[in-house]
Order: sequence, then structure tokens, then C-alpha cells
Amino acid sequence: MIRTIIIDDEQHCIDRLKRLLNEHCGSSVQLLGFFQSVEDGIAAIKKLSPDLVFLDVQLGDKTGFDLLQQLDEINFEVIFTTAHEKYAVQAFKFSAIDYLLKPVDVDDLKHSISKLQQKISKEEISKKFEALFHNLKKSEAVRRE
Repeated sequence: MIRTIIIDDEQHCIDRLKRLLNEHCGSSVQLLGFFQSVEDGIAAIKKLSPDLVFLDVQLGDKTGFDLLQQLDEINFEVIFTTAHEKYAVQAFKFSAIDYLLKPVDVDDLKHSISKLQQKISKEEISKKFEALFHNLKKSEAVRRE
């Protein structure tokens, strides 16, 4: 289950994304909450430790990029949501999983979640191989003693 929060200053956009997530991604996404400012978003990230943040680019007089720059560590995935195409390059500089234009299209949303699931699966497989190789090296060292 992908633990998720939404950070967006427009309630109707939050409502649409919540509805789409519940109707089309409910079995793979757990929505932990939604927040409407940079400050509340930072506090939520620190408290809830989400796996995924849907992050609006424009948040009042600040941006989602401002939010990310204020964090010591970005240990979650980001899908930017915005009505502006012009921020796409900047979004990918922050290693965004995806960039969804508003109003969010259900097929685009499903595709974004699928990309994230594939990335998570690859990372889990990689961790398992690392653990296996570590254990093999350990057992070889024990046998040599």
C-alpha cells in the first residue's frame, strides 16, 4: 500500500484527486490526508512519512519547489499536479515520478501510480539481492574461519 498525501491549495482539486484515487487506485493507495499550504505540507511530511506526495506547483504565493527545498531529506516520491505546463522541466529536476496537468485525467493518474509501483518493485528486488549477497559473503567468511 502506497502511503500518500496531497498538498494543494485548491479544495476542488483536492476533492477531484481524492475521488479519483479512491475510485481507481484504492487498492494500492492509502490517502493519509490533504494539506493546503507549504508550512502544513512540510509538517505533514515530517509527521506522516508518506511514500508519495501529490504536490501542486502553485501554493498561494509559494511553490511546491519551495516546499521541497525546505526539507533536509526527500525520502518520498513526488507527483506534481498543476495547471501549468511550463514547470515540467523543473519538476523533473526534483526527480518527480510524474507531472499531471489539471484537471487530472484518470488514465494519466493510473499510469503515474503504475510507474511508481514498478519503481518500488525494482527497489524491493534490489534490496533482496543486496541482502542475499551480504548473507552469502558472511557465510563464506564463517566457513573460512
